[in-house]
This record gives sequence, C-alpha cells and structure tokens, in this order.
Amino acid sequence: MIKKLILPFLKNEKCLVLAYDHGLGKNPEVFKFQSKNPKYIFELAKNIQATGIILNKGIAEIYSQSNYKTPLIVKLNSKSEKTNEPILTCSVKYAHKLGAKAVGYTIYFGSEYESEQIEIASNIIEEAHNLNMAVIIWAYIVNSSWEYIQDFNYLSFALRQVYEIGADMVKMPAIENLSALQKLNEIAPNLPIAIRGGNSINNENLLDWTNNVMKNKGNGIIIGRNIWQKENAVEIGKKLHNIIFNKNI
Repeated sequence: MIKKLILPFLKNEKCLVLAYDHGLGKNPEVFKFQSKNPKYIFELAKNIQATGIILNKGIAEIYSQSNYKTPLIVKLNSKSEKTNEPILTCSVKYAHKLGAKAVGYTIYFGSEYESEQIEIASNIIEEAHNLNMAVIIWAYIVNSSWEYIQDFNYLSFALRQVYEIGADMVKMPAIENLSALQKLNEIAPNLPIAIRGGNSINNENLLDWTNNVMKNKGNGIIIGRNIWQKENAVEIGKKLHNIIFNKNI
C-alpha cells in the first residue's frame, strides 16, 4: 500500500508535479517567456491540474501568501554548478511553516557526498514524518566526473536505498530505457516512482515520452522546463495531464 502522507500528490496513484526549483544552480536564462514570474507558474499549475508544485523557499514564501490550492513541495537542497557541492537551503520546520505538505531532497549517489547525504536524508524523513509531511527523494546517480549514469544496476541500488530509509516517493532521472521501470517497481514495492522531465525536447517527443513512462508502470512525471519554457505551456500541460490520467489527447 502506498504511504498515506504522499496521497495528496497523487490521483489514482499517479502524479503530474510541476517543478520550479531551477533558480538555484542554473543560469537565469533558463526562464523563458513568462516563466520569470512565479505567479505565472502558480497559475500554470492550477490550469494543468498539477498534483503538486515544487518551489524553493523564497518562492514558497510568495506562494504561501496566495490562495492557490496545488499541494506544495519545498525543495530543501540544491547544488552549485561551479563546484558540484550540494547545499541545504531550507529546513523541514520552515517548509512546514510555509504550508508544505512535502519536502524534496536530492541525493547524488556515486558522488563524494553520498554517505553524508543519505544520513541527512534519513534525518529529514524522520523530522518530516513527525510533522505529517511526506518526503520525496531525488535519486540521481553520477560518476566521478558528475555525469549522470543510466546503468540499471546503479539505478536499482539507489532506488532500494531510498526505499530502505523510508522515502514516500522517489524522483528518478530521465531513464533512457523506460522498460526498466517495470523492474524498478519490483525493487521498491509501493514506492511511487516519478520520472524527471530532463532537458528540453519538442512537444511531440515529450508526449510520446510521457506515454511511454505510463505504459511502463511509472507513477507519473515531475517536470518543469519542458512545460514552462514553451509558449503554449497550458496546452502542453493539459495534454500531459490527459496522458497520465488515462484520457485521450
């Protein structure tokens, strides 16, 4: 059975989560068209019926003063693109004060920070669960050059570790071989697996990719740039919603 704390972010055990945590660690040029304005993103989440929205604490402060109903996830850490050193940017306690129903935390498996991050994540999970908040772990696998690794053995090892420390959902990298998703589900029973959107791709490929995620038993997607970098963001978001929740596009 899927854990109760993550249910606000799921509909029929599936999710479409809009990510807007890119301002830390990425060049501001990533924000195209209206996406520079957080309120545009808040409206976008509402219009595409996203099951969650991911924000860093400064933007979450703006969101918490609004009347938007999309369940809030506050991201607790990020990474410097210049040094690759992960940094904590928010506490569980403050995320709770902002009205978040979940927090997110990235573990870079394979990096020199892996052991420290697993320990931090374990403590975050305990604290969040004591506050009736869910925890979503970003499970990214890197090598010594910080290149992302797609090997199934590495993916399954990271996934099982996330499962063992008690996460409520996992965000996995944009897996090239999506058929591996069905096997990954067996490694971590009842742990929802959401796939990240990754780098920008055209609309047709994005829809096909999302369809394949769902066909291969993924629980949904956590996606940002591939929606809000597009001029027709609402249209694309609604089509993704239809695919994920078994409607016709």
